[in-house]
Amino acid sequence: MESLILGIDPGSTVGYAALDLDGNLVKLESLRNCDLNKAVSKINKLGKIVVIGTDVNPVPKFVDKIASNFGAKVIEPRDDLQLKYKKKLTKEFLRDNKIKVKNKHELDALAAALVAFKHYQPLFNRIDNHLNQINKNHLNKKIKNIVLINEIPIKIAIDNNDK
Repeated sequence: MESLILGIDPGSTVGYAALDLDGNLVKLESLRNCDLNKAVSKINKLGKIVVIGTDVNPVPKFVDKIASNFGAKVIEPRDDLQLKYKKKLTKEFLRDNKIKVKNKHELDALAAALVAFKHYQPLFNRIDNHLNQINKNHLNKKIKNIVLINEIPIKIAIDNNDK
């Protein structure tokens, strides 16, 4: 099952955006009148949620509950993300991927997912560079997943999984 980074925008309409560990969009959707169980059930079908991003601080209770359901880490911004910043953050991503958001909930969720991805991007880049140097690019997703979940050094993850 693929590991994913989830951005979530709670409310009467729940927006969510799922990215793989390479930053590719897996799913962008909004659900009207959605409760916690319905959201968890729908999201669970996408893959293994390892990180959840939110666009507000403090983390909303709904986001904490979703994270608890998946055993995922939560990445929150220092301050609430402003609409201008969310639009700037998502504009290039949406254009490059030829995607249109349907509403503000999807925009907020995508911004939250991108913030969480950017939080881990330096780590992912180090993993990519290290694997490239030793010609083991095929271990990319596996090593990113192991390092992220188990919080172990890149070299140890590679040494223990170099088969």
